Amino acid sequence: MNTTAAPDADRARSIEELAARTGVTVRNIRAYTTAGLLPPPRLRGRLGLYGDEHAQRLGLIRALRDQGFGIEAIRRIFARAPASSWPDLVAVARSVSGSLFAEEQPVVVSAKALAAKWQGQMTPALLARATKAGLMRELPDGQVQMLSPALGQVAEQLAALGLPLEAAIGMQETMARTLRTVARHWLRTLADSLLSGNAIDLERTAQLLEKARPLATGAVQAAFPVILQQELDALLRKAA
Repeated sequence: MNTTAAPDADRARSIEELAARTGVTVRNIRAYTTAGLLPPPRLRGRLGLYGDEHAQRLGLIRALRDQGFGIEAIRRIFARAPASSWPDLVAVARSVSGSLFAEEQPVVVSAKALAAKWQGQMTPALLARATKAGLMRELPDGQVQMLSPALGQVAEQLAALGLPLEAAIGMQETMARTLRTVARHWLRTLADSLLSGNAIDLERTAQLLEKARPLATGAVQAAFPVILQQELDALLRKAA
């Protein structure tokens, strides 16, 4: 008689055991099942049992959710990616998160130092506006994280030319809203392209993501001077 225990990964588990193993709450496991991201458990009487596929799927769901993927995007991935590619998808998601597009290292400054740079113009209300625009982040200890030091330097140079801080932040708010719209369109187009086939091509995905940053930033850098000149010409025509 063979008394060797089954491998841990293949053992059927209750929902509580699955939650303990994967770090996903029982509530979320049930929610993912309802949403169709997890197949229903195998029933033994009234007890639902979960196997290795559930644990693998939960591992990928958790990794993708950590990177900001929505439920619908994850559903599309499951529909098009074979289970054998899931570990590679997790690796791709983790490798690009926080490092694919961000070129600068954020810097942390004290609120006092930030106020001094602007000669008292940096009020809590203006700081809240800059934070809401996604340009700065207030930390729990009261310090301020500048997400783009170069953008902060541009604002300081505008101030040196006599532009009030409120006007500079207003310009950056407009820029952030516009570029956020552009970025969302770019990323959704990339995602639609990557998920358009019957299966996800991981090699093509890696190549496309590798080229996405220089192409996206290059396009903005190339287009903005042209549009800026066109708008200046239009403004001058109106003033004539």
